[in-house]
Amino acid sequence: MTYSIDDLVEALSKLEKYGIKYVIIGDTVIQLALKSKELSGDIDLFVEEPSPLIEEELYRNIAENENWGYSTTEIGTPRLIARIGDKEIIIEIYENFMDIEIPDQVVAEAKTLKLRGLKVRVLHPEQYLVLKARQGVDLDKLAKYVKMLKRIDKKLLTKTIEYFPDEEQGLIIERLKSIGLEI
Repeated sequence: MTYSIDDLVEALSKLEKYGIKYVIIGDTVIQLALKSKELSGDIDLFVEEPSPLIEEELYRNIAENENWGYSTTEIGTPRLIARIGDKEIIIEIYENFMDIEIPDQVVAEAKTLKLRGLKVRVLHPEQYLVLKARQGVDLDKLAKYVKMLKRIDKKLLTKTIEYFPDEEQGLIIERLKSIGLEI
């Protein structure tokens, strides 16, 4: 299902009403960078606070108060099904846990976008590419994104790679090269 920037803003505004501090980390990063009018897929959020694992009850209460659905992601963190108009938008909530590890520096360096008056923090596309390359998933999709993005900051790619342990950096670089990036 597709949804608009207005739908995204409405869902995120509701989360902010509950004090949720987040950074957009998933495919939405690329869709926003490409200035897509219609968005698709779920919204992946890295939550700085409150912790989705420690404060799970808060996220259940948000779902109940907003008449949203609630389930969990594959790693056990909250998944909210936001009902916005006639649409259902899946919002997956993550923090550093199990397979998800985003260095503090990456989160701190996320950019702020203003969407319909709402300030949202979003990873830079380069940060997203490094995180996905580290995971080693959806490399075909990443290759398409690389072709679609007009500009990729190689210095930011390198800087982001350097936040990961030395033993992981070579594989990240190899995967980024496999999708058409020269590092």
